[in-house]
Amino acid sequence: MNLKPTALLFLLLISCGEKTMEVQLPVANVFPEFNYVLDTVFIDAGEEQIYLDMELSMSDFSVNEGLLYNLKPENGRVEIINLNTLKLDSVINFDIRGPNSVKQYFPFGLKKTLFGDTFFKEYRVIHKLNSAGRKVDSYELINRKLSGDRLPFDTEIDGLGEISTDGSYLASFYGNFKVGGSVLGIAKVNLLNKSMKLIPVDFWDQLKEYTVTVDYDIGRRNSSPELKYLLLNGPDIILSTSASNELWYYDAESDSVFHKSFHSGITADQKSGKYRKDITDQRLYMYWVKRKNDEVVFGPLVKDYQAQRFYRYSRELDSSDPQKPTYVYVLTIFDEKLDQIHEQKLQNSIPIMGKYFEGKAFVHKGSIYSFLKLSNQLAFLRLKPSFGNE
Repeated sequence: MNLKPTALLFLLLISCGEKTMEVQLPVANVFPEFNYVLDTVFIDAGEEQIYLDMELSMSDFSVNEGLLYNLKPENGRVEIINLNTLKLDSVINFDIRGPNSVKQYFPFGLKKTLFGDTFFKEYRVIHKLNSAGRKVDSYELINRKLSGDRLPFDTEIDGLGEISTDGSYLASFYGNFKVGGSVLGIAKVNLLNKSMKLIPVDFWDQLKEYTVTVDYDIGRRNSSPELKYLLLNGPDIILSTSASNELWYYDAESDSVFHKSFHSGITADQKSGKYRKDITDQRLYMYWVKRKNDEVVFGPLVKDYQAQRFYRYSRELDSSDPQKPTYVYVLTIFDEKLDQIHEQKLQNSIPIMGKYFEGKAFVHKGSIYSFLKLSNQLAFLRLKPSFGNE
């Protein structure tokens, strides 16, 4: 649905190839009759024990198959979970030694493509196996193994990136990931010809201000940074963060980065960034981490490929009643152009952040599935949105 021209305020600036669009919501919701149903679904694993130690952070959901591929990195075991039947379909034990090994150092994730290939991601190495389980290629994410753009001195590609559904490219962050270093933007690695394109994105200086750090003594430091997300949209790449209500969109056709800011009528649009800087003990550190995490938190975007919509959960502590502070949970909906078209205050809590990364979430048959942490069973919170005019 198209928004009326008066509903949006656009400010277009061109600076270093980045175009900025400031966006405000219309006064009235586009979907006044929006509703949703929320339930919990459990996966029947039979006699097997599904690997949950990493909270599905190393898994991949295949939209066209309706299958979740869950990796156990220690031994190359991959569990195939059917979201149509809500059962564990099968288990594949990939080789971790020999010519078809998927493990050189330590796998951090996998990707099942439309063509049946499976990629296993390590920090600086990617392994490609065909549908028969035979390794057909490997990729090293370093200058001397890739053509095209050159990584600047003392920078690298974060191997925990995303691979496109057709297996044609990997997108990940590049920069200096040491303490005090900077993330410079997105590296797009063509997996067909092993070439690299570097896409500078000016977001890190702002994001690092939301980090809480403790210095115990010389050489000992711990920190609680904000999360940064990548979502691939065909040849295009979407960057967002847990700290602010905005995104950066790389459009491959125009080779341009568009910056878009949004406004929420329910939560703040960004964290305050007002945190104590001179923290030297664990107790004070945990206090400020919790205080920061009680501020607004934005989850990653997920896409409904059939309806061509994007969804995002967010959360913020409501302290209006000091005797009973509660979290407010919000579902925000964007159209295919990533214009914000609706936001809904939810009556239930939604898992947004996991222990290590963001909580696993994806869309299957129009419903949003969010990993629900239980002790020994895989389960999901499932939200089915309903639009009044559909």
